[in-house]
Amino acid sequence: MTWTPSTLFMATVGASVPGFLFGLRFPFIINEVLTCLTLALVTASLPYVYVRIKRRKRLAQLEEQFPEALDFMARSVRAGHAFLISLSMVGEHVPDPLSTELKTLFNEINLGAPLDNALANLTTRVPLLDYRFFTSTVLLQRQTGGNLNEILGRLAHVIRERFRLKGEVKAASAHGRLTAGVLTLMPILTGLSLLAVAPGYLQGMAKDPDGKYLILAAGFMGFWGITSSGASSRSRYKPCPLF
Repeated sequence: MTWTPSTLFMATVGASVPGFLFGLRFPFIINEVLTCLTLALVTASLPYVYVRIKRRKRLAQLEEQFPEALDFMARSVRAGHAFLISLSMVGEHVPDPLSTELKTLFNEINLGAPLDNALANLTTRVPLLDYRFFTSTVLLQRQTGGNLNEILGRLAHVIRERFRLKGEVKAASAHGRLTAGVLTLMPILTGLSLLAVAPGYLQGMAKDPDGKYLILAAGFMGFWGITSSGASSRSRYKPCPLF
């Protein structure tokens, strides 16, 4: 992305204004101040969420392009080219974003950086398990020897099998994920629709002393349920660092 930290900061500040104004118009969380602050924080997080989505999309592209790049590199090594030359050839032929990362890796090594440092920088920029496997494979082959083209070919096969298994899991869990998304968005969209069509319908509960706390508790428990389920899934499948 071409965004700078200052651009992200200005986008965050600008996105908080609509939420603040909406809170002034519809103070449905205990009081007007808390409503404005809550909605301002929600809308202010949208630029950061957008950046995270772009990051996740880029990492998915890098993961998808990697098996073909490994096969290309294995064929190049089998043809007699050195590892560094094969890396340069792959960087010239694969599309972005992988070509940018491989060219950066090649330039670092070509300018005198140690191989282990350059590969560590690659895994820092691309925090994916497949790239950690690649880094460990290359470093281990440099230290102990072995057939590099066969190792890279087998690594590409393992990555493809992981993609196939991941696709089967997504297909099996598609109905549950769709149901969870619908159930999560339904109360939010229903409440916003009622505020737009009949503002006085929900304001009675918002003005009631106990109703304010019920609305706040419902929102907190819904948010807690979504974040805790996502955190448990990430911790369950979190890869173990290799080095």
